Amino acid sequence: MNTTRIHDVIVVGAGVVGMTTALYLAREGLSVAVIDEQPGAGLSTSFANGGLVTPSTAMPWSSPTALKLLLRWIGREDAPLLMRPEAIPRLGLWGLKFAANCRPAAHLRSSKTLTHFARESLEELEGLIAQRMVDFPLGRGGLLAIYRDDAGLAARDRYVEFLHGLAIETRTLDADTTVAMEPSLAPIASSICGGLLLPNDAWGDAWRFSRAVEEASRKLDVACHFGTRLASLVVENGKISGLRTAETLMKAHHVVICAGPRTPALLEPLGIRVPIMPVKGYSISLSKSDIGFLPSRPIVDDLAHIGVTPLGDRLRIAGTVELAGHDGTIRPQRIDNLKRAVTALFPGMTMPSDLSPWAGLRPMTPDGLPVIDATAISGLYVNGGHGALGWTLACGSARLMTAIIMGREPADGSPFRLGRSFW
Repeated sequence: MNTTRIHDVIVVGAGVVGMTTALYLAREGLSVAVIDEQPGAGLSTSFANGGLVTPSTAMPWSSPTALKLLLRWIGREDAPLLMRPEAIPRLGLWGLKFAANCRPAAHLRSSKTLTHFARESLEELEGLIAQRMVDFPLGRGGLLAIYRDDAGLAARDRYVEFLHGLAIETRTLDADTTVAMEPSLAPIASSICGGLLLPNDAWGDAWRFSRAVEEASRKLDVACHFGTRLASLVVENGKISGLRTAETLMKAHHVVICAGPRTPALLEPLGIRVPIMPVKGYSISLSKSDIGFLPSRPIVDDLAHIGVTPLGDRLRIAGTVELAGHDGTIRPQRIDNLKRAVTALFPGMTMPSDLSPWAGLRPMTPDGLPVIDATAISGLYVNGGHGALGWTLACGSARLMTAIIMGREPADGSPFRLGRSFW
C-alpha cells in the first residue's frame, strides 16, 4: 500500500460543510487534504437542496408539531412529512431521543442555539465573499412565505410571536403587499390571504458554493482526492495517525469527519457513537428558459409545504421529508407531489420534461443541533449532523471546528459537543 505525505489535517467529506472546513483550516497555514468518494465537491447532500441560507428559520425539526404530523401521516405518499412503517424499527433509541426533543422547552432551547449560530454563520459567509476569498453570487432580499386561509394567518401570527422571542426581524404583509412584492404570484392573488417576509435570509446554490470553496481551497494548496473512498481510520496508541483508502495509506496529525449520514458508520468501528439519522429530502430543478420566468426571491407556500428558490437560471423546488433509512431511491410519487405543488403555486406554468429530480439524505441529530467536537481519540474530530441546515451553518461550523483544532476554543461548554445527552 502506498503512503502519501503527512498532512496536518485530512477532512473526510467534500460537501458544503467539509469543503468549508478545509478552507478555514488552510487559512491557518495548515497542510490540508480532502477525500470524498464522489468525483467532485458538493455532489451528495449538498448537490440539489433547497438553496436557502435561513438564520431566521434555523429551527430543529424536533418540535411538537412535527411529532404529531409524523404520527398522523405514517405511510402516506402524499404527505409532506412521511415516515415509512419499515423505517420505524430502525429509529430505535434515536427515535426516542427525537421524541424527547419535541417537548416545547427542548424545542425552544435548540431554536435559540441554532438561530444565534446561523446568524454568525451567515456573517462568516458574507465575510468570505466580501474579502474575495470565495467568488459566489449570494442572493439577498429575504424569504417570502405565503398563507392561503385564516387558519394559516393565525399560525403565521403565532409563529411571528415565537420568532420575535428569538430576536428575529419579520414583516407581516397583507395580501396586496405580498403580491406586489412578488408579481409572479399574481395568477393566484385571489387565494393569498397574507404573507411574511424574513428580510435577513439569503439564498444560493450550495453545490456551486462548494465548488467555489474548492477553488479557493486549492489556491491554498488543499489537496482534493475525489473518487476516493475511506476504508478505515488508523489509530495508534489512542491517537489518530491517518486513514486507509483502497489504494493508499494517508497520514495526518488530525482527521475531521464531515461525511454527513455516513458519519456514524465510519466512527462506530472505533467505539464512537454519533446519533445521526438520514432523512431524505427531494427536489426538482426547472430551467428558466423552459418555464419563462423566475421569482425574485425564495417563496415558501405554507399550504403545500414547499419552497421555491431562484438559483441563477433555474428554479429549485424542494420539499417533502421522508424517514426511510439510508434508502436514497427517488420515488416518483414524491416527485409528483412537488410537481402538483409548484403548478398550484404558478398555475400558468408549463411543466417541462426535464425536471432534474433529486433526493438527498440529510444527517439529522435528535435535537437538531450539529455535532462539532473532538472525539475520545486524540486528533479525531466530528463536524456533522446539520440536518437541513448544512448550507446555513457551514461557515459557522467551519470556524468553530477550526478554533477547536487550533486550541482557541474549548469544546466543553459548547452546545454542539458530542457527549451531550440528547434528551
